[in-house]
Amino acid sequence: MSEGEPNHDPLIGATLGGLYHVERLLGVGGMGRVYEATHTHLGKAYAVKVLPEGRADKPDATERFLREAKAATRIEHEHIVKIINFDSDDAHRLFIVMELLEGENLADRIDRGALPVDDAIEIAKQTGSALQAAHDAGIVHRDLKPENVFITQRHGRDFVKVLDFGISKFKNPEHGDPKLTATDQIVGTPLYISPELARGIATVDHRTDIYALGVIMYEMITGSPPFTGENHFQLLYKHGNEAPDPPSQRSKKASIPPHVESAVLCALEKNPADRFDSMNDFVAALEGSKAPRRTGTFAIPLLATAILAGVAFILWPSAAPQELPEPPILAQPAVTEKSEGPAETSQIEPAVERVKVEVDSRPGRAFVAVNGDKQGRTPLTLELERGVEATVRFSLQGYRAQEHRLVPSEDDALVVRLKKKSRPKPPTIKTEF
Repeated sequence: MSEGEPNHDPLIGATLGGLYHVERLLGVGGMGRVYEATHTHLGKAYAVKVLPEGRADKPDATERFLREAKAATRIEHEHIVKIINFDSDDAHRLFIVMELLEGENLADRIDRGALPVDDAIEIAKQTGSALQAAHDAGIVHRDLKPENVFITQRHGRDFVKVLDFGISKFKNPEHGDPKLTATDQIVGTPLYISPELARGIATVDHRTDIYALGVIMYEMITGSPPFTGENHFQLLYKHGNEAPDPPSQRSKKASIPPHVESAVLCALEKNPADRFDSMNDFVAALEGSKAPRRTGTFAIPLLATAILAGVAFILWPSAAPQELPEPPILAQPAVTEKSEGPAETSQIEPAVERVKVEVDSRPGRAFVAVNGDKQGRTPLTLELERGVEATVRFSLQGYRAQEHRLVPSEDDALVVRLKKKSRPKPPTIKTEF
C-alpha cells in the first residue's frame, strides 16, 4: 500500500503533545501530513499538520513550518484558516493545530471543469479579501495556488479559507528565510509563479500574489492555466517571457465578460508596475466597479512629450483607404428643398448611434488608430458608430502592426497580441574537419 494509507501510518492512534489524539489522515503535502485529531479534554476535532520525520532537523523546514503558524495568527481574518496551537512533543514532532474544515480545495473543484464566471468571481473576491488583509499586515503569501484555497460551506454558500503561509514573506524578514519549496526548485509553484519569482528576483512584494490570483482566476473561467509545459524550466520561461492567450480564446463553456477578461490580463502583466495597485483593485475590476489600469506611470517633461508626439506623427503609418463612404457630420439641421408647395421644410437627421469598444494589446501601450485617425495608446475606450465598418490599427515599435475590421453592433472588447518583428538570421558558417 502507498505511504498515505492510514493502516500503515504510525501516527494513527497516537496522541500528539499529550492532548491531540490522531484519528485519521486527511492529506499529504510536501511540508507536512494533515490529520484529524480530537482534543482529549475538550472532545473537539481539529486538523493537525505534522512536520514529516527527517525534516524536523532541517533549519529551513522548521523555519517554514513556524512561519506558517506565525503568519496566519498575525493576520486573523475570516477567510484565512485559524491556527489554534503550535507545539512539539516528547518525540520531537513539530505540529500545527488548526480549525477543521469540511469541503474541498479549489484544485478539486477545477478538475471537474471550468466554473461559472460569477462563482469564480466570488471565490476570487473572498481569496483577494484574505490576501489584502495579509498584505496590509506586511505579509506576502508567495505560494498561492488552488490547492491552498479551500472551499467550505457557510449558510449554503461557498466560503473560502486560504491555507499554507509556509513560504510567506514578512515586510521585515527574519533570519533564516527559506528559499526552497518541497520540490527543492524555487520559491512558489511553477504553474502559478510570478515572472519576478520565475526570474529569481529576491525582493518581491504583494503584486506577486496578484499575479498568482490572476492565474487562478484564468484557470477557473477557462478550465486550464494560461501556461503549461513539460517541465519546470519551460513553465518558468513562459511566465517570464510569453503573453497569455486572452481567456475568451480558451473558454469552451460560456462567454467571458470583457471587463473580467481585461482584469485578468492586467493581473497577469509581466511587469509588476503594470498590474493592479492592490488586491482590492483587482477584485473591484473583476466585479466591473473599477476599470483595469496600469500602475506604471511616466513623468515626461512637457517639451519631451511634444517631441515624442511629433515623432509619433511623422512615423505613424497611414491606413488603407476605406471603400465605404464616411458617415455624414451633422453640423446643423439639414434643409431639404421640395419642388412643390409654397414653403420650404426642414428635417433633422437621426442621431448617430455609437457603441463602446474596450481595446487593449499585449504588450501594452500600443498606438491605436481608427480609420487612420490616431486615438491614443492602449488600453483605451473607442466610441464607434453602430453597424458601420471601422478599421482599428495597432502599432508598436519593434512589433508588427495589426489591422482589425469591425462592424460593431454592441459594446464589446478587443485584445490583440502583437508579434515581434523577425530579425535577419546570421549567416551559417560551415566548418569541415
